[in-house]
Amino acid sequence: MNDEIRAAHEKAIDLFGAGRPDEAIAALEAVLARDPGFADALEALGMIHYRQGRLDEAIAWTDRLTALKPDYAMAHTNLSVFYMKKGMKERAEEEKAKATVLNFRNTGRRV
Repeated sequence: MNDEIRAAHEKAIDLFGAGRPDEAIAALEAVLARDPGFADALEALGMIHYRQGRLDEAIAWTDRLTALKPDYAMAHTNLSVFYMKKGMKERAEEEKAKATVLNFRNTGRRV
């Protein structure tokens, strides 16, 4: 990833922090147009939509992240929270279980 894309991502995060979520979303989508595999942008889009109460969009962006990085435990943790908020307890528990297994697996790799 180049520095220009990283800087654009950071600017988008700053926009969200400044209370400008729609501009942040547009900026992150522009980052992904340039680098569709930029996982940090996918994660940020999921979280911004979640914080804006747009659970379906949050899930869609986070699903894209898990398709790109299936072993990324935090994405599964986020999905668990999103599904729980939607009242989809069984689905939330499935994602939590995936995250737990991945966390154990990843911890074992670091030992």
